[in-house]
Amino acid sequence: MLPDPQSITVGGSTISLPKVGSDRTSADYQSADGVSQLRVAQTINSKTRTTSISLKTNKIAADPISAVNSRISSVWAITNRSPLDGFTIVELRDQLLGLAAQLTATSGALTTKALGGEK
Repeated sequence: MLPDPQSITVGGSTISLPKVGSDRTSADYQSADGVSQLRVAQTINSKTRTTSISLKTNKIAADPISAVNSRISSVWAITNRSPLDGFTIVELRDQLLGLAAQLTATSGALTTKALGGEK
């Protein structure tokens, strides 16, 4: 079981995310203002385990054409699908940490380029 509350730092601000629900396959955490939501989910079938961690952020923004304010969302998801046998938890963790290091190196240069459309 994960600690409750979870916390995440975005843009230098730490956000507290208390657990707001859970079931057999997932747990949901949400900030008091409802702006940030974290979901941790895992499903297992006969051959594979799928683990997903996602962060959803909501905000109010004006439509550039109509100037009408509406609620919009952004969702970041990290998903691993692997066989039940063959990879250790440590190997899977190290793969993710390597990817995270690549995405955050030199002030997030690779992430910035990818978000800007580079491939």
